[in-house]
Amino acid sequence: MDFFEHQDKARRNTGLLILYFGLAVLCIFGALFTLASYFLSRDPYSEKILWDIGLAVQIALGTGLFVGLGSLYKIATLNGGGKVVAESLGGKPLNPGTLEPKEKRLLNIVEEMAIASGTPVPPVYLMEEKSINAFAAGHSPENAVIGVTRGCIEILNREQLQGVMAHEFSHILNGDMRMNIRLIGVLHGILLIAGLGYFLMRIAPYLGGGRRNRESGGLGITLLVAGIGMLVIGYVGAFFGGLIKAAVSRQREFLADASAVQFTRNPQGISGALKKIGGLSEGSRIEAPKANECSHMFFGSSVASLFATHPKLEKRIRRIEPNWKGEVPEGNNSTKSIHATKSSVISGLTNNKGIGNKKTLTETSPQSRHSQETILHAGNPTQAHVSHARQIISETPPALLAKVREPFGARCVVFALLLDKEKKVVREKQLAFLREQSERGSVEETENAATLIADLSSEQKFALVEIASPALEHLSNGQYATFRSIIEHLVAADERLDLFEWSLRKVIDHDLGRRFTRKHPNQGSASVSRLLPECMLILGSLARHGQEGEAPEPAFRAGASALTRKLSPELPKAEDCGVPELNAAVDRLDKLTSLDKRSLLEACSRTIDHDGKATDVEVQILRGVAAGISCPLPPSIS
Repeated sequence: MDFFEHQDKARRNTGLLILYFGLAVLCIFGALFTLASYFLSRDPYSEKILWDIGLAVQIALGTGLFVGLGSLYKIATLNGGGKVVAESLGGKPLNPGTLEPKEKRLLNIVEEMAIASGTPVPPVYLMEEKSINAFAAGHSPENAVIGVTRGCIEILNREQLQGVMAHEFSHILNGDMRMNIRLIGVLHGILLIAGLGYFLMRIAPYLGGGRRNRESGGLGITLLVAGIGMLVIGYVGAFFGGLIKAAVSRQREFLADASAVQFTRNPQGISGALKKIGGLSEGSRIEAPKANECSHMFFGSSVASLFATHPKLEKRIRRIEPNWKGEVPEGNNSTKSIHATKSSVISGLTNNKGIGNKKTLTETSPQSRHSQETILHAGNPTQAHVSHARQIISETPPALLAKVREPFGARCVVFALLLDKEKKVVREKQLAFLREQSERGSVEETENAATLIADLSSEQKFALVEIASPALEHLSNGQYATFRSIIEHLVAADERLDLFEWSLRKVIDHDLGRRFTRKHPNQGSASVSRLLPECMLILGSLARHGQEGEAPEPAFRAGASALTRKLSPELPKAEDCGVPELNAAVDRLDKLTSLDKRSLLEACSRTIDHDGKATDVEVQILRGVAAGISCPLPPSIS
């Protein structure tokens, strides 16, 4: 199963979550109706319960509104994405420019994995907990954050920490985070009944007993009994909450472990981290008050629970290391044994169904298939991509990396990427605008960055924008609006929009725009056949701009045949393949389903690879298209 299939499955799982939610509400309604009927609808002579339909309708409406509004309120409070979850758990953002060695090591690993997977670099939050644990939270890769405990970075070595981060990136890429956020909201509504019961029990003593009149005392007793009843009924919600968490979490943890092995090609990394959890007295326990609410998000079980959200530790280790003997390291480096299950071992993780069996693209020619390989690994990066990402970072001037890791320098680097390199008059116009609209020192910092950027490849330039994401997230809404306005003016200074400017702007909107606008990715319902003209315009733009003097028709046909065999679409005219038309088409194509987005990107790759090479312009267009339709695209490996 690849990234696109995971996204499609995540969409279907939302329907399953709604079904579970409906069953829970139905059971809560039944229990509340029985309780209300016992108190309010009994025959005064026989004491038999009268099942009143009118009362049932009132209870049903009240339950639905109470639980539904409670869930909607919680989901609304979580609209800010992973940042809200991280802060609720006591996490503090790590400074991207930190010099503390272990914190810096963690940030380096996260940067490498983000670039390798083609996602914005997520901000990292540190929780001052002694246990070993981590989580990824957010609605999408664009507003994701990663949370890590102090114990995780202090106790684990680099390869173990990399295994844990690979596990969390799997959740980011597989669409698990969105489901996790919805789970918090849904469960909050279900558990509100118990909260209301507890409240009634607390106020009951103040309304009865002592010198108060009999009516008041009767009201107090009634509230007390009703409160106890609602508290008990609330545990119906807790029961279903546990079932829902367990149902959607356990298999995803096995899948994320498997993906981490594929990502790092190092089973000892993640298995070593799991073993250290087993040998640590604190284990993976989280002390934060909201830990139970978010227990399904963590790398390891954060709280003890009847309905465990994670498989048993020994089962997870044994799936990675079938011959494991049950020994784990203790804090003093000695070893101890924990119970190791003897149940049948599922086949090795790297051959796990759905992980290693990726769909193979149809061969288009015996020539280079670099772009097709890039699409093949969208959302499924390998250790080769991590190594390539590390190389991209290592070959980027350290002074530039230092700039993009703090807000002021990051903005100036983005401005430098947009400075005109050919026309001095345009460049002077851009710098004059910067001097007028930006902070003091911005022009000098931008010119300095432009000198360092001059010899970078497009891949390195895009990587700089991704690395800058955590620093730029610290901008206020007003600062971001100014930043975005300056970008628009720099792009418009030469009164034309080139493909690099367009693709860079798409990446910035993808990486940052959704974090500030809180706009979540389109789930998609349109098909390729419905948006075929827009798809053909993308392929036509790639063919016309990227063939370097070769006839564009053969490359266009190679891509078009991947989308439709019944029709013979015409190559779009050159005047219809400009940047404005390209931009409008990409905006509409964001409505495609996940599987149709894959089909489009595969068609793009066949157009690019038709001549056996990927030009800089083609890479820029592909990056812009992928960002515009919210698909993570790893760097191309030659």
